[in-house]
Amino acid sequence: MLHTAQRLRQALLRRCGGAPVVLPVAVVLHALVVALVDQVVVHQSLAVLPSCFTAGWFWWTVGLMALFTGLLTFFTRTILPGAILTAVAPTIMVFSSYFKALITSVPLTVQDFLLLGQLGDITQLNASSLHFSPLSLGCILFLVVWLVAVCLLLYPVRLERKASLWAGAGCVAAVALVYGVAANALIFTPMGVSTDQKLSQATVNRETGVLLGLWRGALNQVHMALNEGDTSPEELERAAQQAVELASQEEDTKVAQQPNVILILSESFFDVTRLPGVTFDGDPLETFHNLQQEGVSGTFYTRSLGYGTCNIELEILTGMNTGLLWGEDLYNMAPQVFSRLPSVPSVLRDSGYSTEMVHMYDDSIYKRTPMFEAMGFEETYFQDDFAAIDPQAADEAYLEGQREGSFYSDAYLSQLLMDLYEDGKGEGPQFLYGISMENHAPYDKKKYDAQELTVAFQSDLKGQAQEMFQAVVQGTHDASEALGQLTDYFRDQAEPTVIVFFGDHRPGVGLLDGGTVYSKLGLCSSDYSRWSTQEMKELYSTDYLIWSNDPAYLPSQPGERVDRGSNYLGVDLLNLAGVEKPVYWKLLQNLSHTRLNDTWVYSLAQDGTLTYKHPTTGGDGEKLDLLSTLLDDTLYGDQVATPVLRARSQMNSDE
Repeated sequence: MLHTAQRLRQALLRRCGGAPVVLPVAVVLHALVVALVDQVVVHQSLAVLPSCFTAGWFWWTVGLMALFTGLLTFFTRTILPGAILTAVAPTIMVFSSYFKALITSVPLTVQDFLLLGQLGDITQLNASSLHFSPLSLGCILFLVVWLVAVCLLLYPVRLERKASLWAGAGCVAAVALVYGVAANALIFTPMGVSTDQKLSQATVNRETGVLLGLWRGALNQVHMALNEGDTSPEELERAAQQAVELASQEEDTKVAQQPNVILILSESFFDVTRLPGVTFDGDPLETFHNLQQEGVSGTFYTRSLGYGTCNIELEILTGMNTGLLWGEDLYNMAPQVFSRLPSVPSVLRDSGYSTEMVHMYDDSIYKRTPMFEAMGFEETYFQDDFAAIDPQAADEAYLEGQREGSFYSDAYLSQLLMDLYEDGKGEGPQFLYGISMENHAPYDKKKYDAQELTVAFQSDLKGQAQEMFQAVVQGTHDASEALGQLTDYFRDQAEPTVIVFFGDHRPGVGLLDGGTVYSKLGLCSSDYSRWSTQEMKELYSTDYLIWSNDPAYLPSQPGERVDRGSNYLGVDLLNLAGVEKPVYWKLLQNLSHTRLNDTWVYSLAQDGTLTYKHPTTGGDGEKLDLLSTLLDDTLYGDQVATPVLRARSQMNSDE
């Protein structure tokens, strides 16, 4: 084989002008091949290949990959490192984006690279969805064969040292100038995704593809860093005054006695009985549906599908609307950022509440503890801390018995919340926050044992889709029953207590064939990039419930339906507690009268108006722009207006 490769190499060099011609052409050809293979991975189809050759973004991607390949090739004077690195690294990124989109319908973002240290834990949680299709395996095999052929044929081919260094320097200069300094004007602005815009990665990728989209994301972060604090102090002072004026139009809710407030984030909970094409033997959510008649409930519009629990809870607890920020993730911010604005826990703590949080898993992925401490939680408990709440949890056999499916059960979360309440009973109002895990992925036939499956249904779902849906409906059923256990307990308590229960997002139920359970049920296309805004709105929604052992503490009449979103649920929590709200939260309350949710992929008004992007004109547009300016100042700037937002009254803001 080596002898054959040598003969081919000599013939190629002799007929094609030698190394000065062969090597640059090979670099470009290699970039083209890798880019084509990566497109097959993204779309899981060979049919996409012809359209690549007529797409401008594709050739910009090839150019970027060729320059990086050339840079490494010419500086090392062999094509080996350049070819391997620019084949392996982009393909790993493309597969990561594909699997993330399969599970969550959201592609890989630049911020995701900050979670590399937690890659093992993330992979373990989503292992059931990480299966390579025959086409994906074929792409990997093809790349391996291609790399072997390139390396065998061309690894000894090199330019003279001086020429090679100059060629490498030229590649560096081209990357810096074309894909750096001039990238916005040459590439991204003509595509409609300029780097000075706050756009979701999914929006960008529709115009740029995955790899060029990630490059644009990196440049977007550079733009943000270079333009931090570019709003003048005078403009920020005017913005702060506008916030005060809007806040002055809002009132605080008065209560006879501060109630205990229990917030429950129910993993992947939503009303499965509303899905088309499915019928059940009985009502799997009977308890939840009965409680809806006693409380206030509705559709809960959220910011993601299938993942991102930490982002959702941070958005609720801080009021920071990620749809208005430069990045899509809050959990990547420094923990101290969460102490700059008055969060729900800090406002409640300062109003006499004890503040505790319990999570039914460990703290390995999102590293919540420092963030939650900065927000004002006095105690945080994870699975290794259960014995501090429930002494029996020191017994491993007992603790193992609290599992249902793959994780600790929702019923055990209810028990831990009752135990926490009992520990603080009579010592003042309590704010307890519980985060469930039972209905978390993986959703497969191994999740629950046969004796744990109590929900039967009929549908046209087959194979993996049927198995995944079985796990999902069992998890939602168990969440409903666990909620009933908690409400039954608090019915008998004298202290007024309000329970706010919500699903953080719908489960990510991607299938090996590239579709999802939702597409099999006819809710959407199997290709998330083709989803309409209406489909986004539907799939980015769950259900919520506010229940109280004293109906006087409900925000509306029992049985009433009021839709809510993750942007403004924090306002409800403070109103339920009857505490004095700072200017910041009164500004959000003012917005909540006309807005439901404004995310990276859809914006929804209270009157039902649905748009792809949030409004930039009119009353709502002006208020959202104001909030964006104030958040930018707080998170990225000098916090000029932040003291005003923290103030509890006009008088305090003027001091």
